[in-house]
Amino acid sequence: MNNFKTGAKKLALIGLFVALLVISSVVAKIPMFPVPMTLQTAVILTSALLIGGAETFIVVAVYVFMGLIGIPVFAGNASGITYVLNPTFGFIIGFAFGGLFTGLIAGKQKKPSYLRLIIAVGVGKVTFYVFGIVYYIGLCLFYTGNAIHFGNILWTFWILFIPSDVLKGAFAVIMGRKVRPLAYAVTARVAYSGNVKAEETVDADESAVTEDSENVDKE
Repeated sequence: MNNFKTGAKKLALIGLFVALLVISSVVAKIPMFPVPMTLQTAVILTSALLIGGAETFIVVAVYVFMGLIGIPVFAGNASGITYVLNPTFGFIIGFAFGGLFTGLIAGKQKKPSYLRLIIAVGVGKVTFYVFGIVYYIGLCLFYTGNAIHFGNILWTFWILFIPSDVLKGAFAVIMGRKVRPLAYAVTARVAYSGNVKAEETVDADESAVTEDSENVDKE
């Protein structure tokens, strides 16, 4: 029963962050070309620090699946399998791995240090951009045939977003430092409750064995 409750809780949190990711993509965005400015990275990083890297990977996987089957969850209300040819699709792939790495680096401590959280968020951010930029260059080389100007690519895909990235990264670090202990406290209570019940069961079994031994001795 305890495992079922824990699993249901994780599914609920994954569903919550899928919803937040959709909202941050479709609603909370500033149109820019070719990369719109959204709150997606803030949601991914916060998810990784609060519910874990593997769970955040699942969040992004569900989000991508929804978009590719036709649900308009991508930026600009876009959807469909052809979205893989969008110049920004590499960033979405990067979200999955960046969230995974961020969660793994943050670790399982209840309250990681600010330095650890900053490093985790920094690695996540770098992963987003590496995947996004490399994917775009790949599209230019093998699909669109567009000329590659590394200076323009870096400016358009990365440098323009540095100020907002600092703010979103700071938000994720603060959430990881302040809210993460609360999430862990709830999990700890569930685990503690399960452990207490298990210990009570063991104690009861041991008492029963002791009583049976005493009865045998009396006989």
